[in-house]
Amino acid sequence: MRAYVDGALDLLERHSIESGNADWPALRAQAHAATAHARRPEDTHEAIRAVIDALGNRHTHLITADRATSPPRTGVPTGQVTGTIATVRLPKTHARYGREYVTAGLKTLRALIAHHPTGWIVDLRGNGGGAMHPMLTVVAPLLGEGERGTFVGPRGETTGWGVRRRHLYTGTGRHFRLHRVPPAQHRPVAVLIDGGTASSGEAVLVSFLGDPTVRTFGRPTGGLATGNQTFALKDGARLAITTTLMADRTGRTYGNAPIAPHVPTDDALTKAIEWIEAGA
Repeated sequence: MRAYVDGALDLLERHSIESGNADWPALRAQAHAATAHARRPEDTHEAIRAVIDALGNRHTHLITADRATSPPRTGVPTGQVTGTIATVRLPKTHARYGREYVTAGLKTLRALIAHHPTGWIVDLRGNGGGAMHPMLTVVAPLLGEGERGTFVGPRGETTGWGVRRRHLYTGTGRHFRLHRVPPAQHRPVAVLIDGGTASSGEAVLVSFLGDPTVRTFGRPTGGLATGNQTFALKDGARLAITTTLMADRTGRTYGNAPIAPHVPTDDALTKAIEWIEAGA
């Protein structure tokens, strides 16, 4: 099992954004001692998680083979119109369900657009993450064309994401090519957040930040505004390793700290409606 452990630690050392601050000889020695009698890969997972804990990043995590092959089912976006205000709720989603998420979400968004709303509410409360690209594709018309965020690496290297020619892109790649999103909707947007908004949910939030027509309401987020890459281990388990921080369109960088709303409140929906009705 030593080769399995070393393979996992090699990935963490090579890719973790915290790698440069870690005492890798000591971490390896501890992991080897803890797994000296391991017979199966799963017998080593606790020791690998101990190394992850030592790195100090809550977003880096090990996913067991069972969980990797059978991710939990997730919901799809829903919407409603209240007066002249349209609300779209984005739940979390796994990449496996991205296509149906986008199909249902854009259908919902087009139906809301048909009401010609004077303002929008994007509800990210409880959105704990998963895959950011399906979520961003659904709200792309509310983001408008252009770069809307960047991933920032440990040496300052950046990869942007945003909307180009009515498609979501990351770097040079275009997502959901068969789903051209509706034209940009130039209306005020209120974004609702809470402590359950995390990871890719925070990526959606970050994509709206820096826009003067956007205001956020609720409670501070979960504090996982970082980018993960996933690497397969030999038994089918996976390591989701934090490799970048997120930055908004102004260049402000976020990370593993909660993002505070513009308007702290326990009644986010009511306050958002009042803000839009007052002329935003």
